[in-house]
Amino acid sequence: MSIPVRRLFNRLAAPVSCVLFVISISATIGAKELHDDDKFSIAILPDTQYYTSEKNGGKKEMFFTQTEWIAQNATKENIRYVIHLGDITDDGEKLPQQWVNASDAMHRLEKPQAGYPQGIPYGMAVGNHDQTKSQYPISGTTAHYNKYFGIDHFKDKKWYGGHYRDNNDSHYDLFTAGGISFIVIYLEYDSYDEDIENLNNWTSALLEKHKDKKAILVSHSFIHFNKTKGTNEKGFPAFSKQGQRRFDRLKRYPNVIMTLSGHVGDNGEGYRQDGYAGNIIRSFLSDYQSRKDGGHGLMRLMTFSRSNDLVSVRTFSPYTGEEETDADSKFTLPLFHHTTVARYSDYDNDGVTDLAFFSKGNWKINDQPAIEFGKAGDVPAPADYNGDGRTDRAYFRPSEGKFYLEDGKQITLGQPGDIPVCGDYDGDGFAEAAVYRPSTLTWYFNGLDSVRFGHAKGIPVPADYDGDGILDLCFFRTDNSLWQSSLGNIPLQVKHTPGDIPVPGDYDGDGRTEMAVYRPSTGEWIIDKMKQPVKLGGKDYLPVPGNYYPDGKTYPAVYKDGKIVLQNGKTFEVADNKIEELVNLPLVLRYKLIK
Repeated sequence: MSIPVRRLFNRLAAPVSCVLFVISISATIGAKELHDDDKFSIAILPDTQYYTSEKNGGKKEMFFTQTEWIAQNATKENIRYVIHLGDITDDGEKLPQQWVNASDAMHRLEKPQAGYPQGIPYGMAVGNHDQTKSQYPISGTTAHYNKYFGIDHFKDKKWYGGHYRDNNDSHYDLFTAGGISFIVIYLEYDSYDEDIENLNNWTSALLEKHKDKKAILVSHSFIHFNKTKGTNEKGFPAFSKQGQRRFDRLKRYPNVIMTLSGHVGDNGEGYRQDGYAGNIIRSFLSDYQSRKDGGHGLMRLMTFSRSNDLVSVRTFSPYTGEEETDADSKFTLPLFHHTTVARYSDYDNDGVTDLAFFSKGNWKINDQPAIEFGKAGDVPAPADYNGDGRTDRAYFRPSEGKFYLEDGKQITLGQPGDIPVCGDYDGDGFAEAAVYRPSTLTWYFNGLDSVRFGHAKGIPVPADYDGDGILDLCFFRTDNSLWQSSLGNIPLQVKHTPGDIPVPGDYDGDGRTEMAVYRPSTGEWIIDKMKQPVKLGGKDYLPVPGNYYPDGKTYPAVYKDGKIVLQNGKTFEVADNKIEELVNLPLVLRYKLIK
């Protein structure tokens, strides 16, 4: 059993309570209400040590071409900031010409141009090769780094925030892009923990002071490279020792969204994500020094879309013209809202739930043309199977005990009578095919150990109730309205009423799923942590909660007579499809688990 899943299930012996389902519905309500000018980019420059030193086939012109490309494409790509990941040079203080080459490259960004009166904002991390007495931030020296990139050089730049101690080895910058305020904090390389606690204290104070800003943490070393080259899938790389100590200390701050690092050039690329208390932190590694010609000018461009809540990564070389397109070089991920709690039934990656119907293998989503994928007797099992934030079509064929994904993959799992409960059960961003077997009260997962956890009167409602990016096993008791999960018994404080329908979701937008029930007899939505029930619906209405606006929140909604009605009174028509074919219905209704 993998470590995340063991942590998930290690307290199943204790009584517990929780909630979830992973479905919803929507139309295009509010999908594009944000302004169009919400896309912007951050350019990433990995280790340039062999360009500045002109070793191992590297040339200084490769570095020059990178920054020239950034300057020339700043307007076209809306590049609002540039990050250098450290190991600017190869020999610390020994060979000053390397620093002349580095300054020649980076200072090209400072030429004023339209929209950039002080040039393009940038910051730089100090790597071990930039230190003399490498690995030590206190007893080592960085005189040449500070000669060309010190406090005096940046103090009048509008984006410059400040520095740590009496030099610029660790510092921070501030900028705004796409309507989002950012703080970028640079942490000097510290392999032997010579100053890591003091630096963590300084960083903590900054994160507290600037809690209104999204934080990107940059250090030359945070994570190792991917275990499987060419993919961001199973088997996340480990943190480096200093990366782990920094992450453990700083993950508690909800404004931290990302870490960036280099240093590890063997495979060149790495990615992992970690959840904590409703916040997902994504860590990216890029370092190409071990490639041909010292990296032959490879760099990255990260493009952010606020309205679609996505970040897309490109890896390319302006020097050679090449672009890497394997799965760990070119990919798209959710930005702020994670698929385990927020991006339900979002088939087009716009951050808003889509209405999806499935009938005898025919899929109809919003106003898109119908697609034949499956046949009569198949059961829809959509989920984000490739980690890009978009819901993928998939179905379960009970007669064969197989799942079929739209990318052509087939997964053998399950049998007739099983209920698909697909989702991310190990926190890697990729949904697992999964089924719950009522006859044995057992959960089965593709690639993970099965778990016996259920009740004869229990309805499966898996969800991310603690906000760590991992779906928690949970079931709702129809005989007493108790929620029981792998996290512990946490009863929703409501009087048991037969016919209540569990409708868990993130109704307050804190990144954690709330237990909730819809009570048809009174038309009330009783949601955990909300003092008063939401009045919406009634005996003849069906609940269809979803992310109807691109803010990551779940909204109550009900269906009746061909219309879906939201709490604020907005309504929209459902096409000519039958409501029983609506994939967005809560799990318990789709499988008629409440009679």
